[in-house]
Amino acid sequence: MPRLALTILNRSGKRPRYGRARLQRVLDAATKEAGIHRASLTILLVGDDESASLHGQHFNDPTTTDVMTFPDGAEDPATGIPHLGDLAVCVDVAAREGAARERTTGDELTLYCLHGLLHLIGYDDVTAKKQTRMWQAQRRLLGKVGITIEARPT
Repeated sequence: MPRLALTILNRSGKRPRYGRARLQRVLDAATKEAGIHRASLTILLVGDDESASLHGQHFNDPTTTDVMTFPDGAEDPATGIPHLGDLAVCVDVAAREGAARERTTGDELTLYCLHGLLHLIGYDDVTAKKQTRMWQAQRRLLGKVGITIEARPT
């Protein structure tokens, strides 16, 4: 049984191939390491326009970005399962950046989803030390599902 109940909504207008089972495995591994036994997460796949709109509306920066996190933490009254939050993940950025890094769009989307989840469970990347810790976790967790990323972001 998955630790993380995933809801994935695609409003990007594209049909990215990302391997839902592999995404589930890597996100479950992250929640397990964090000591989270059950939780839910919503992932919204968007295109450049919606990414820029959300980024402007919520972060005062009207440019497109890879992933945005929206923490929640409320428990579902029916199940008692906490909702960690929502991620808005840009398919267009994943396609461009994946191609530039010689990764598939699906691998890049998986990285962005993991990165967003790590933010929701307490990781941060505002200092070089915290960024290194976060990227080490990403490399280790993605490696479990066969995705290789660079040691540090470029």
